[in-house]
Amino acid sequence: MRRGFPPCESVLQLPPIHNPQRYAGLYVYDFGTHVCVGYTAAEIQILREAEAHRDGTAYEIYRVSESGAIELRGVRDELLSEREAVCLLRADGVDARRDYDTLRKAGERHPVACVVELQLAKLYAFDPPHVTALCYPAPATSHVAGWLLTHVPDAGDRVLCGIDLHAQLAASDGVRIDSCSITTEPGFGDRSPEEVLATIDKAIQR
Repeated sequence: MRRGFPPCESVLQLPPIHNPQRYAGLYVYDFGTHVCVGYTAAEIQILREAEAHRDGTAYEIYRVSESGAIELRGVRDELLSEREAVCLLRADGVDARRDYDTLRKAGERHPVACVVELQLAKLYAFDPPHVTALCYPAPATSHVAGWLLTHVPDAGDRVLCGIDLHAQLAASDGVRIDSCSITTEPGFGDRSPEEVLATIDKAIQR
């Protein structure tokens, strides 16, 4: 089960944002003195680990309406460092390969706002054993799930998801067949700690 705070309407004064739909799945950080929009989960971790900024509050940009209204939800610190997975299981390896290729191509056409690792494998701990897995930062679960349902709704004979699955994937015996990263939005890759800490005065981070 997804851990974290329930969705809530933002009560923050956000800066003006051009094309807010582009920021769904990214994060807002309230420093107390000002608010910045457009961090990745890894960048929020950098801010939380910096003594000068650790008392701030992180919010996921949970949903953006067609009109541009932004809905935020708070993010617990422990969730930021965890990885989650969605596993699409198939009885037939050919179907699993088709799922993998379809997801990879969907990522090229419709980038995700976080880094998603895509894996194709035959793993004996899973039933059925042909697995196409998406692995990503745990706070991005709702965003990745929405992307998957929108662009590849029919993948998998059976679908599993959860934080425990990421560790189970790594520990399972079997054959790793293929892997890649689904393309993120241009400029949405994680920045270095130096870059993140040098730009905290920028209201829009991307």
